[in-house]
Amino acid sequence: MIDIDKIEKLAKLKLKEKEKETILNDLKEIIHYFEILKEVNTKNVEPQIYTKGAQLFLRKDEIENGLNEEDLEKNKTLTSGNFYKVKHIIGE
Repeated sequence: MIDIDKIEKLAKLKLKEKEKETILNDLKEIIHYFEILKEVNTKNVEPQIYTKGAQLFLRKDEIENGLNEEDLEKNKTLTSGNFYKVKHIIGE
């Protein structure tokens, strides 16, 4: 069973009841499609990493200036000593 309240909490959302119902129905439909895919016979099908003709376009790595310290200093409330504070998201 899908625990929509747990998903809401993990995603840090505040959903209305109607939104919860809509999302729950969407998730059930997605899971239903995966159940259908489980029924497909793939015993003699070789795994594929790339489809025919697919190409991987890579860009050259280039050094950039990154974050501007002056702009970061404008947000002093987000710092603690020499460190920048970020929102705690793991283990909640």
